[in-house]
Amino acid sequence: MAQLIDILNSKQPSYVRCVKPNDNKQPGVLNEEIVRHQVKYLGLMENLRVRRAGFAYRRHYEQFLKRYKPLCPVTWPNYAGAARQGVAEICSHLSHIYTHDDYSLGRTKIFIRLPRTLFATEDALALRKHDIATRIQAKYKAYHQRQVFIQQKHAVTCISKYWRRVLAIRLLQRRRKAAQQIRSFIRGFMMRHLPICDENQLFIRHMRYNYLMRLCKQLPHTILDKTWPTCPQQLKDASEVLQQMHTSNMVRSYCKHISEQHKWQFEQKVVGESLFKNKKQSYISSIAEPYAETRLVGNQFDMCKATFKRSNKHSEESVKYVVPVIKYDRKGYNTRNRCLLLSNSALYTLEEKNFKLKECVPYDKVKSVSVSSFSDSLFVIHIDIENNGNKGDLILQSDYVIEILVKLSMLADLHHRVDIAQTSITHSLINGKHGIIEFTVGEKTSIGKSKSGNLTVMSRM
Repeated sequence: MAQLIDILNSKQPSYVRCVKPNDNKQPGVLNEEIVRHQVKYLGLMENLRVRRAGFAYRRHYEQFLKRYKPLCPVTWPNYAGAARQGVAEICSHLSHIYTHDDYSLGRTKIFIRLPRTLFATEDALALRKHDIATRIQAKYKAYHQRQVFIQQKHAVTCISKYWRRVLAIRLLQRRRKAAQQIRSFIRGFMMRHLPICDENQLFIRHMRYNYLMRLCKQLPHTILDKTWPTCPQQLKDASEVLQQMHTSNMVRSYCKHISEQHKWQFEQKVVGESLFKNKKQSYISSIAEPYAETRLVGNQFDMCKATFKRSNKHSEESVKYVVPVIKYDRKGYNTRNRCLLLSNSALYTLEEKNFKLKECVPYDKVKSVSVSSFSDSLFVIHIDIENNGNKGDLILQSDYVIEILVKLSMLADLHHRVDIAQTSITHSLINGKHGIIEFTVGEKTSIGKSKSGNLTVMSRM
């Protein structure tokens, strides 16, 4: 009996009250009188009244705390205090579930009056389990990702360590190579004046390369640019050859792209330079101005060509140049306004307005041309008197004297028969007589007959 009592005390007994619905053991049949009789005499109503008046649920503090500690942040995850105090903290935290009359704290157990309080506690625990599971999952993911990060960090550290080692080795190799090259350059510089050998070969090769690269960036771009980069002593001959080649190439390229009209201008300018450079003062002012086909204004050139074609008997003769001039008579030096026309075979003087032919001189009858060295615009065309009807030389004046003489010398082949006078020009007059044109320098330009009967030309200083 004592052993049986010990066994019963170690258990939690539960009593099951069975109620028979009928006396015949038939399923689905309920006899109310029999059920009411059993409920009355088994004392179930009294038991329910006692339960309703007291506390229907009770549990030890340790068990309650172990099960419901996740519901309070004070007790979760571990509570170091007494179990009774932990249960009090849980009930205080769940104040919306546990009112003052719904529970009571005993010496070893907690007593709960209504089942709905326990049900609400279980519902809160079920919801809390989801939150705890989410937190556990988040913590685990964080732990897992941190482990992955630690592995990656360790891998990056290892890779960077070995890569820094590779970079350090490469840097050391470059520095060694640079030091060797510097020493080789220093030895080459010290032996640069000696014949090429193993000691100075690298330096001389680099010097040549550096000069050529610098030369290709500093080459002159125009023919008139005579600058040339300085070269080392060892490349002096090569530099001279390159300069000649580059100059020839620029000249060839320039000549290749100029037009025929431009070439013709150059040819005339070259002739003018050979005739008057450093010989006549007005030559400098004529350099910049291009030579023209005519100096007549408007449609006068077309009228002149048409009139000349009608009056000229030679159909193969063409007009090359027309310019207005002032003619001085052989007798008295009176002025006449004329037009000087140069064809491919002769020169003509025409009247200024109607372009009527006044005089024709074939080029083979022109002996020479004289002009002063000053800035005046007077020139004399010397003609073979014996074959020209004994009229004498032509004395003309024009602002385009350089242009006229260049074209005349090219058409009549007078390159070596242009005389530059310093003080005076002697010219032929009618009947074999001779006259003198004197040239002086003064404050203003003037042309007139002097008291001695000679033509005096004064040029500005």
